[in-house]
Amino acid sequence: MGGNYPGAKFAVADVRDHATVEKMVADCVAESGRLDYLFNNAGISQKYPYEYSNLAIWKEMIDINLWGVIHGVNAALPVMRRQKGGHIVNMSSVSALLCSPYQSLYVTTKSAIIGLTDCLYYEYRPQNIFFTVICPGNVATPIFKGDIPKDAVPVQEAVQIILDGVGKRERMIVFPDALKEIVEKCKDPVFRDTAHIQAEKDTRAEFSTPEYQQYLAGLKSRR
Repeated sequence: MGGNYPGAKFAVADVRDHATVEKMVADCVAESGRLDYLFNNAGISQKYPYEYSNLAIWKEMIDINLWGVIHGVNAALPVMRRQKGGHIVNMSSVSALLCSPYQSLYVTTKSAIIGLTDCLYYEYRPQNIFFTVICPGNVATPIFKGDIPKDAVPVQEAVQIILDGVGKRERMIVFPDALKEIVEKCKDPVFRDTAHIQAEKDTRAEFSTPEYQQYLAGLKSRR
């Protein structure tokens, strides 16, 4: 994870399965003797009109994005309580702060992660256990399936921002700075309304491209 945390390791696990996540944590504790940090990072995205979704798509989104975090928290928290300290980091999105149009399923799960992390941050601070929620904009990861947005933050830059914030035990980390400023401006209802109306128009125009039409056709076939 970087020079500040040379002992950090990653593990690949099906976060939808609580037993698998519990084993991952248990294996880490067996090898290292303790668990100081857990980063709940797995997630999938969504950007299309609500009517293209169905309950199966909803379940997949909730199982990975939300239950995956719950499983990680439930597996790590007992260990951290026994050792009287630790830090759990949960991945949300700036979309959850902005409530971006056409991302209703994604925003629902990512908003829940913010709420969960906020509650636990204050509940467990007295026990020396800290919680941080990450709300990034676009980061150049495989979640975009090769179609990386031009404004995407490089992975190493994102990692450094996150590690710096976690090192300071920040409750919420929002980046890049341009999006942080937009989140602040959206506290003004007029600005927020204007920005969302424009975002809806821009996204609807994006849906009209042949590439997106093909994608939406594929979604329709899953319904």
